Amino acid sequence: MKKLIIFLIFLLTFVGCGIKGGKSFPDLEQPDAFCEVIQKPAPLLMGTWEGHFSRPTTKGTDKNYVRYRLIEYDGKYALYFYRTWRSGRKKVKQWKTWTINGQEISAPGGYGVKIFVRGSDVYFTIRGIKEPARMSRVVE
Repeated sequence: MKKLIIFLIFLLTFVGCGIKGGKSFPDLEQPDAFCEVIQKPAPLLMGTWEGHFSRPTTKGTDKNYVRYRLIEYDGKYALYFYRTWRSGRKKVKQWKTWTINGQEISAPGGYGVKIFVRGSDVYFTIRGIKEPARMSRVVE
């Protein structure tokens, strides 16, 4: 019985770690897309950041998760972007060609997607949310 309990604790620990680890970046390969730079990014935007936000839908509330990593690579800036929506059923994860303008990073298209600095914090916004989502630095 004691062995069974230890095995179950061991198994649950790995399942929990596996679920949490699903949001982390794997060892990323060389970037295949680079940002357009109008003005070099604010140092605060560099590195890896993540955040959560919700958007209202006709069926209720859609929980979203966003994470990005901004790096300098061979004198150019590259942004790896990961986002889930529809409560995790849909996702995108890839190097993206965004525009960097000092304290703001914006995505092309009409979705209003922006990552920006306000004071000493980093925020994410997208069409359909009332308030920008405050992001947290990820230590990897």
